[in-house]
Amino acid sequence: MKRTGYQVSITTRPGGEASAPPYQDYYPVALRDGTLLNLPVQPLPGGREAIALLMSNQTDFAVEKELGASLSKLAAEFSPEAIAGIPTLGLDYARIVARDLGFSNYVALGNSRKFWYSEEHCVAVRSVTSPEANKKLYLDPMLAERVAGKRTLIVDDVINTGGSAAAAIRLLQNAEAIVIGVCVVLIEGAAWKRLLAGFSPDWPGRVRGIGRIPMFTRSTEGWIPLESDEC
Repeated sequence: MKRTGYQVSITTRPGGEASAPPYQDYYPVALRDGTLLNLPVQPLPGGREAIALLMSNQTDFAVEKELGASLSKLAAEFSPEAIAGIPTLGLDYARIVARDLGFSNYVALGNSRKFWYSEEHCVAVRSVTSPEANKKLYLDPMLAERVAGKRTLIVDDVINTGGSAAAAIRLLQNAEAIVIGVCVVLIEGAAWKRLLAGFSPDWPGRVRGIGRIPMFTRSTEGWIPLESDEC
């Protein structure tokens, strides 16, 4: 499939398997339900490495619906009492999960400060797709009661370095939430494990996704995964 813009699709596995590397414009991600999520390969600055890019706010509604349904099934395994979403692209999925699990609301964390926010409800954060310095993650103080004392599940689209997830864990714990895990559409690489293990040795095991994607390096034939899906 030739890349002609941002296009994402879900297909059944041809012959039961994904295509082999090297990859050109798209990478087929094997999902939990046996389907393939075809994502565009996006080179990182410098052009030697790349990521498989999931832009949740740019996918077709049909793709979002399928991913959301699968993510909700995975989230239900945590038996959460509250759902919190990481901005920006995790918020749509957090809303879907909370609705599918029968909650009346969810908590949307944010990156912009409103005038009534307090320093008590903010932490510093950096992510691979938004590496700017001085970025902060906020919890609206008026929503803190939604997570205080409750088994709270964090929902995001992708986990890579773990920076956003770690910030969300700290922020919610400061609000007295019982943070039980992180549920994402895609787990990318393994760098996040070291950062989350700083909370406790069992934290990497609390991260679940419906698919795994590697980082890529450029070869003369195309893009080669830097590590296996079992990272």
